[in-house]
Amino acid sequence: MAKVFRLMRYPLLFFVVVLNLSACMSANTSPPAGVMTDVGTPRNQTLIFQTFDGKTNNPDNMNPMMSGYAVWRGFRELGWGSLWEMNTATGHSYGELADGFPQVLDSQHTGFRVKLKPGIYWSDGVELTTDDVIYTLDTYFKDKSKLTGSGVSVITNYVKSYKKIDKYTFEVTTVKPAYDFVTVMGVYTWGPAFIIVPRHVFEKQADVSTFLNTNPVTLGPYTVKSYDKNGYWQLWQRRSDWKRSAWGWMGEPKAQYVLYKDFGTEETRTLAFIKDQYDVDTFMSPDSIQGAEAKNSAISTFSSTMPFNDMGDACSYGILMNQEKAPFNQAAVRWALALTLNLQGVGMNALNGQFRASALPMSDTHILRPLYFNPLQSWLKDLTLSDGYHPYDPSFANELSSKLQSAGNSASALPQAGQATSDAFGLGWWKYDPAEAQKLLSTVGIKKNSNGVYTLPNGSIWQPELVVPSDWNTVMERIGFSIGDSWKKAGIQVNVRQVDNGEFTTVQNTNSKLTMELNWNSCVFNSNYLNSWRSIQPSNLLPADSNTSINGNPFRWNDPTVSSLLNASSHMDSSSPQFIANGQAISKEFITNMAYINLMNIPTTIPTNSYYWRGFPKQSNYYSAPYSWWSSAKMIVLHIQPTGK
Repeated sequence: MAKVFRLMRYPLLFFVVVLNLSACMSANTSPPAGVMTDVGTPRNQTLIFQTFDGKTNNPDNMNPMMSGYAVWRGFRELGWGSLWEMNTATGHSYGELADGFPQVLDSQHTGFRVKLKPGIYWSDGVELTTDDVIYTLDTYFKDKSKLTGSGVSVITNYVKSYKKIDKYTFEVTTVKPAYDFVTVMGVYTWGPAFIIVPRHVFEKQADVSTFLNTNPVTLGPYTVKSYDKNGYWQLWQRRSDWKRSAWGWMGEPKAQYVLYKDFGTEETRTLAFIKDQYDVDTFMSPDSIQGAEAKNSAISTFSSTMPFNDMGDACSYGILMNQEKAPFNQAAVRWALALTLNLQGVGMNALNGQFRASALPMSDTHILRPLYFNPLQSWLKDLTLSDGYHPYDPSFANELSSKLQSAGNSASALPQAGQATSDAFGLGWWKYDPAEAQKLLSTVGIKKNSNGVYTLPNGSIWQPELVVPSDWNTVMERIGFSIGDSWKKAGIQVNVRQVDNGEFTTVQNTNSKLTMELNWNSCVFNSNYLNSWRSIQPSNLLPADSNTSINGNPFRWNDPTVSSLLNASSHMDSSSPQFIANGQAISKEFITNMAYINLMNIPTTIPTNSYYWRGFPKQSNYYSAPYSWWSSAKMIVLHIQPTGK
C-alpha cells in the first residue's frame, strides 16, 4: 500500500512508471488467437469487469437478504430481476418484471395493484409468480430482526400490507402516500431494495438468515458458473433459456460469459488493461488512464474532451460531518471547513482537473441542472453569511479552465468558454478564503496559535479526523489526501486516515466513530430527492457517543424546516412544481447550514478497452450510465458487440 500511495501522490512519476513497465512488453500487445482467460473461458466470449470493491470477504455468501453478501459480483446486473428498472440515460423507470406501471387504487396514493409479466422463469425452470413476491415480503417482515440486508428495513418501513390477487397479480398498501412506489419497490439508481427470491428454494431453509445460497437460482439471464473462494473473482455463464429470464425480453446478451475480477493494485491493473486482459475498469486514476491510452489505442475514456469521464452518477462526493459532535455542531465551523478547502487545487492535484464541481447537495447532471441548479443561481450569488460575506464563486469553472490551460493542457482538450465550460466543470463553488474562515472560527473560540495552527477554546490543538478509502478506491483516496493538504495549509491539523471498505461503512454508520468522512451520502438522480433525503428526521438521530448503527439521517442533522418540507413532499407527485420547489428549498437549507460540504459529481473514471468488445456507453452514444456496478449495466451487456478478434 505504501508504494502505491507514493506513486499516487506524484501523478507524473506514476505515468512514467506505467510507460517504462509497458515498454518492456512486445510492441504488439494484442493477444494471440484462441486465448483463454485464467478461469478457463474463451477470452473473446468473456466480458470482463474490474470489480468495484476489489476483494470480497464473503465470496460464498450469495443471499441478498443478508448484508455482506457478494453484492459487487454481478447479482444486480446479471442475477436478480427488479419489478421496475431505471433508464439511466433519461432518469425514467420502466417495467422489468412488472407488466407496466402499477395501478393506483386510492386517492391517498397508498394502494397499488401490480401485474407481473407471465413467462419469466428462474434458472432452474420454475416460473416466477406472485407466490415468490408474497414469500419474499412475508420473510422480510417475519425475520426482519434477523435479516441484515439493507433493503429489508427499507421495505418493512414502507409497506403496510399486501396480498395475492392471482398467479401474476398482487396488491400493496403503503404506510404513507407513496408517489415514489416504483423507485422504492423497484430501482432508483444502483439497484433495488426489494430483491425477490425463489420461494421454492428459500422456503426449504430452516433459517434464511444463516442460508448462504452459495449455488443461487437466478432470475436474470446469467447464472453463477464458478467463483474464487478467496474472493477475487466471480464468473457468470449465460443461460441457454435466456429468453425466459428477467430481462431476456429486451434482447440477447452477446457475451457467453461475464467475469468480475480484481486485477490488483493500480500498477498491476493498468498493465493488465494495456495487455487487453479485461474490458472495463472501475475508478482508475486519470494519470494511469493517460498512460494506458498512450500504449493501447483500444483504450478510451468516456469523452474526448475534459473532464474526459462521465459525471452522471446519482451520488456526489462530499464531506460528511458528525453534527452531533462539537465543534461540528456549529455552522460557522462547517462553513470555515468549506472556505479552507481549495477545490480547484484538490481537483487538479488528485484528478488532473477532471471533475465537475457542485455547490448543491447533489450531482450537477443533465437531468438535475434544469430542475435545481439553474433556478438557484441567483440565490447563490446573493447568499451572504452572518457577517455579510458572499461565499459563492460563479467564476469557478472559467478560472479552473484557465489554470488547466496554463498547466499545459491543450486547448483542443478543454471546453470552449461559456456554456461548454460550465457543462464541463460546473456552475460554481465556494471561494477559497482562509481569511474569512479564520474570522468565522474566531466567533466560536477556535483561534490560531503562534505557530499558525488552530486551537480549540480550551487551548488544545484542533486535530479533527477525516476518514477516506484506502486503495480500494484510489480516486477517493487521492481526493481525501488533497483535501487534508488544503486544510493543513490553512492551519487545521487534520488527521487523514485510510480504511478498508468494511471499516469505511462502519465509520459512516456509527456516531462514536465518525468525525468526518469523504463519502457519497447525497444521491439524487432525478426530480425525486426523497430516496436520498427522506430519512433526515430527528427520530433517526442517536447520541454523539452511540455505538449503535444509525437507521437513517447520515448527516446527523436536526432541521425542523427540512423535516417539514420532506414530510410535505412525501404527499406529492415527484414531478409536480411544488415538489421541485420544496427540493430547491431543502437545498437552500443544506447550503445555509453547510450541513454537508458537497464537492463534486463522482468523477467516474471508467476507461474501456474495445479490443474484444465494442459499443460501450460514451458521451456520443449515451444509452446508459457506464457503471458496471449499477443494475443498469445490463444495458451494457445487451448493447456491446464482439469485435471478432
